[in-house]
Amino acid sequence: MRTLYQFPISHYCEKTRWHLDHKGLAYQVDDLFPGLHRLQSRRLAGIDTLPILRDGAEVVGDSSTIALYLEQHYPNAPLLPADAEQRTAVLELEEHFDRMGVHVRRWLYGQIRDWRTVMLAMLKPYRPLFGLRDAMKPVLRNGVLRLYGVTPPRVEKSRLELLEGLKLIEQLTDNDPARYLVGERLSLADIAAAALYAPIFTPAGTPWAEISGHDGETQGFLDELHARPAGQWIMRRYAEDRARR
Repeated sequence: MRTLYQFPISHYCEKTRWHLDHKGLAYQVDDLFPGLHRLQSRRLAGIDTLPILRDGAEVVGDSSTIALYLEQHYPNAPLLPADAEQRTAVLELEEHFDRMGVHVRRWLYGQIRDWRTVMLAMLKPYRPLFGLRDAMKPVLRNGVLRLYGVTPPRVEKSRLELLEGLKLIEQLTDNDPARYLVGERLSLADIAAAALYAPIFTPAGTPWAEISGHDGETQGFLDELHARPAGQWIMRRYAEDRARR
């Protein structure tokens, strides 16, 4: 049985869930507790981050590395084009939007004023063992802000970067939400872009749909992003291409 070691709220883990679901591969999830997860992630794959996929005797860490592993070992429902030029373009875009996920995360955490719904979405999969889950909330909040560099200058830089990423989606699709980024079908590039922007657009059925409490200025900005062709494109990818959540 395959096991995906994950944080449910992580958009990088969502990217891998989408890959597995697209290929119709059965798997179970093991939700590791943030911070304490390093004890297991280092033992499994020698890394501090999730996702990590155990596939029989194979253990693979990092969402992009997992994506290439799945393409190599499970070529059904391919997410890489056979055409060499298109394949190169997909891989370059996958890497680009993988980096964009850092800016999405930092900007979004920089907007949060009321952390209650964030903590609920982050921690509800875990049992409240001896009150540890609730006691960890302020520790996790402060750790997130520090780990992801959530400072006003960096948050503003991330805002500009994520806008550039949305502009790239619009250029590649010619402002048509029905088009894919490369070629005529879903690819690793599309999944990376849609999944890593998903926390901003909160598609129904995703963990981020439960997060609320933005101030008026932030909500106005989010409404503008939803109205853009890139925002419509992301929501359409979820509506049409995200098979199982």
